[in-house]
Amino acid sequence: MVAEVSPLYSSDETLATAVDLFLDPSRDLMASTRRTYDKTLRVLAADLGGDHRLADVTRDDLEELLRARWDHTAPATWNRHVAVLGSFFAYCVDREWLIVSPARKLERRKPRKTPEQERQDQVLTHSERDRLFTLRSASLRDRLLWRMLYDTAARADEILSLDVEDLDRPINQAVVKGKGGSAERVHWTSETARLLTRYLAGRKSGPLFLTERGARPAHAASSDRYGNQTRLSYRRAAAIFKQASGSTLHKLRHSALTHLVEAGEDIALVRAKSRHTSLRSLERYTNPSSGAIAALTDRHDPNRRGR
Repeated sequence: MVAEVSPLYSSDETLATAVDLFLDPSRDLMASTRRTYDKTLRVLAADLGGDHRLADVTRDDLEELLRARWDHTAPATWNRHVAVLGSFFAYCVDREWLIVSPARKLERRKPRKTPEQERQDQVLTHSERDRLFTLRSASLRDRLLWRMLYDTAARADEILSLDVEDLDRPINQAVVKGKGGSAERVHWTSETARLLTRYLAGRKSGPLFLTERGARPAHAASSDRYGNQTRLSYRRAAAIFKQASGSTLHKLRHSALTHLVEAGEDIALVRAKSRHTSLRSLERYTNPSSGAIAALTDRHDPNRRGR
């Protein structure tokens, strides 16, 4: 006599039964977790029908449920319901009621960021900036590049395109090729000047920022070649900064302009330094941090110490 082989899953299992078993008090679930699960799964059973066969639930059904019920909610709420559905159908797979979970690959939504979180993504704090400028693991060349980008508030490609001959070192300035190909002046501080002196070590020509590796033979006639080295590429410079900071090179320009605005500098002067064509272009840099707002409030507090 041939033994009866049990099916891999029961096509007759219903949503209502599966939900009741999943939420059964005998399962080791925290009360708050059970309440969260209950809210989502009771809606699932009500919308699809408690007698709906578990094996007939599709991802389309779940996506339609999510859109109909929670499309208007915050990403965190949407993601919570997605997580509950994922846990429930994973339980059903473990019980061998299903072969594959229909909740696999349900869309999760990125949480919306507060203005302060958006700012943190775009602007270095002063302590983060100072850490980068003194990072011992970074080469002198890289620290000079980062400091020059911050001091000048210039675009990274403008600074990386500089030759030593473009520098007017006695007055801490250089001429860069700006947007549209126009010649524009950028300015730096004595800190950049000090690093420049150490980095150039008497060199008077060639690309300002050089690679640390020898040029390939195919590049022998390149106008960007100095000795056996070539100009540091934007891609390589961006990768090095990303590894050190987790950010893009543009964050140095954005941070410099934001810090100037927060320090109370005249907006027209900040525009001139940034070389934007209009004041409106500076709006992205005029979103001060909560710390700057707190300091502003404190400065105008009638009971502030030292008045």
